[in-house]
Amino acid sequence: MVIPESQFRVLEKAAAERHSGQKGREGMSCLPGEVLDAMAKGENPVRAVRLWRGLSGRQLAELVGVSASMLSQIERTGKTGSTKTFKAIACVLDVPLDLIFPDYIEEP
Repeated sequence: MVIPESQFRVLEKAAAERHSGQKGREGMSCLPGEVLDAMAKGENPVRAVRLWRGLSGRQLAELVGVSASMLSQIERTGKTGSTKTFKAIACVLDVPLDLIFPDYIEEP
């Protein structure tokens, strides 16, 4: 199985934090192993965290303010939404933005 390098870097950082027992700046060590394992197996990060949080796709879409179809496209095909959409998803799921949107670069 092949995953994008950016997703690999996120998982690598989370694994290092878990191994060292330290909580990193991004807070990824707050995610349980089963979520990180699902992502390592190729599960879309948004879907993996959404399922862990116990939300349906429709519920998350409503909370974020996007259509269920848009959320489904993000989860199934890796479609890139706007930064605003990913920020809203990260906020609702209570995860760092770079976990679900690894190519995001925070501007100073």
